[in-house]
Amino acid sequence: MNFVISLFVIVTVIHITPVAIYYLSMRRKAQKGPWNLSLDEDYSPTVTLIVAAYNEANTILNKIRNITELDYPADKLDVIIVDSASTDGTPRITEEYLQNNKPPFKTFLMEENRREGKAKALNHALQQASGSIVATSDADCLWTRGSLRNALKYLSDDSIAAVCGQEVLLNPKDSSATRTESQHRDFFNLIRLGESKTHSTIAFEGALALYKRKLLQRFDEDCDDSGSALNLVQQGYRTILVPDAFFLNPFPSKWSVKISKKTRRAQHLVGLWWKCLKLAIRRKLKLDPWISAANVFLYLINPFLFALFLGTIILVLITYPFLLLLLLLLPFIAIVPKMRDSLILYLTNHLFLLYAIFVESSGRKQVIWKK
Repeated sequence: MNFVISLFVIVTVIHITPVAIYYLSMRRKAQKGPWNLSLDEDYSPTVTLIVAAYNEANTILNKIRNITELDYPADKLDVIIVDSASTDGTPRITEEYLQNNKPPFKTFLMEENRREGKAKALNHALQQASGSIVATSDADCLWTRGSLRNALKYLSDDSIAAVCGQEVLLNPKDSSATRTESQHRDFFNLIRLGESKTHSTIAFEGALALYKRKLLQRFDEDCDDSGSALNLVQQGYRTILVPDAFFLNPFPSKWSVKISKKTRRAQHLVGLWWKCLKLAIRRKLKLDPWISAANVFLYLINPFLFALFLGTIILVLITYPFLLLLLLLLPFIAIVPKMRDSLILYLTNHLFLLYAIFVESSGRKQVIWKK
């Protein structure tokens, strides 16, 4: 076999096969694997819910109303809204509403003098948290009525230190930006659920996350919500995604906004798995080896294989120009929405990761979240 073709086949197999194997194994685990947990359906501890907000004047009241509608005893729930130096009147709007509409649960408003990032805002509020469970959420997302109670039952097991819920997009068909994100969520959540049943997933999202207060010293300020999950795993506990707790979220329908959001998220994940790799090299990582090895490959190695894969495609086309005729198939792919979106998702996700690796290696941190 010609060297160019051989190189292309080898790179393709190394680039695609490990991802496919890991996805299929985690999907099987997610669909058929047992939890091996002892759950108490009536577990009802005290909960402090922290909502971090920055310029949320248009959403904060809906968030408070949404919390009011949760299926949970109001005397066991208190809420801390921490405003990170908003410039749109979010604290004033919140305070006026709380004065005129007394929620059934205790509510506190904290105001930061300057914006230092979401994790720092959460840590400021954490100092005032009195519940045995600390929950976090975002001001622009809504929890389904049973999400809190459904998530809490998993924390009744002594081995579980933290749980997170699944995102449901409110606008999955708005544009190619939301359609591709919806596909990504389906893929990503299956893997995280499979990891959770295997041992733990540390790819956490703070829009719906719950932690045992006695185990949570601080929220991680380097790798965000996922870093906090890793710290708990390092203490010998499990952190999991649960299948029956959901938060509803509008996703940016414009690619310009999505790119900013996804690159920031990608950088957090690259930083997370780089940290895990260093711990594994020192034999100090307590995460399941199969999960850690697969994710190090996915987030730190495979983006470079993607670049090499594209390079070998170009090399093949240069060597065999007649294969350029295959480009005529692109219009047929473009007219099939699911195939087109899958191709866009594949390309953009790897580009986000490559950029995130470059930014992370340059030492630039994105700790200040944007509206």
